[in-house]
Amino acid sequence: MGKYRTGSHSALVYRNIVALLAILLPVVVSAQLFQPVNDDPFGVPVAFNPDSVKAQRISEITSNFQYKPDGKIIQDKGLQEHFHFDKEGRVVFYWRTRVKGMEPKAVEHGPVYRKGRKVKDGWTEYKYTYSYDTLFIYSYYDSLSRLSIRRMCEGVYYHAWYYTYDEDGLITTQIHCRETNLGSSHRDFRLGAQTEISREDFRYEKYSSRSIKKLSVNDEGKSYKETMMYLDEKGRVVETREAFMAGGIRITCGYEYDSLGRFLSCTYSSNAGDPVNELTQYKYDSLGRIESIRRFRNAVLKDEFSYLYEGNAKVSYAYINRRHIDQGIDIVKMQVVNY
Repeated sequence: MGKYRTGSHSALVYRNIVALLAILLPVVVSAQLFQPVNDDPFGVPVAFNPDSVKAQRISEITSNFQYKPDGKIIQDKGLQEHFHFDKEGRVVFYWRTRVKGMEPKAVEHGPVYRKGRKVKDGWTEYKYTYSYDTLFIYSYYDSLSRLSIRRMCEGVYYHAWYYTYDEDGLITTQIHCRETNLGSSHRDFRLGAQTEISREDFRYEKYSSRSIKKLSVNDEGKSYKETMMYLDEKGRVVETREAFMAGGIRITCGYEYDSLGRFLSCTYSSNAGDPVNELTQYKYDSLGRIESIRRFRNAVLKDEFSYLYEGNAKVSYAYINRRHIDQGIDIVKMQVVNY
């Protein structure tokens, strides 16, 4: 089934979004704030634990991204990302910016004189003014607090995903549609024309309380992928194994937890194209807060996140990511607003 993507927004934003939410990882020990998502149709690879958000009375999270290449000055393109939660801790509104274009502006500087002597010739400095596109995503929930619709606007058309569930709360159908809005704004959405782009159905085979097979069925009713999900005694996913019917592609993910229920490590391996093996390790400080995250790709350290706190605050106000391969540093400042 084809996934609609809005284009690869800034690699900086994509790289850091998981780390952004990891800032709040230990806020509620028994219920971590975020759950990583392997694939998202709108490029938002993070899902939140509503109980954690609600317990901390978090209303909004806004992040500002900067990047400093090694040996160069900081680049600030004004990129931002924003999450808005309802009082049940659910994400109801999300937006992010990306650079649409930039316009250089020449600023002339005259010669520099000291004690009547010219010490520096005049020069021209170029400053850039950026223009942005903003992507908006709205989420809607059913009476059981399950996600029922996600609708994204980027330009004239909307792309929406509709979800239905079985009695166990497992997704049985997801439908992707392109839509138009007869309302006066994004928030005042009134459905106009609607075209179904794709439909995907899921069936489940439960082998035991700790192993479930998920069958992904395409528009023609044929299974194109099987996913085995293995759970621990607490019902947490510890391993998933995906197998595509065509091409022999295999994808395996593993999750390890500590005694407090926090992530210790996540692994990902795939034989699609060149073999890929990824490892993410989490480290916590004496107050139970996330201290660092290290990400390896094929045994090579790729990213190293470090988090900054004010005193005993549970939530970090900023973090930096050392890109070992790209040779640069991400600087991310974030603002958390509480009810």
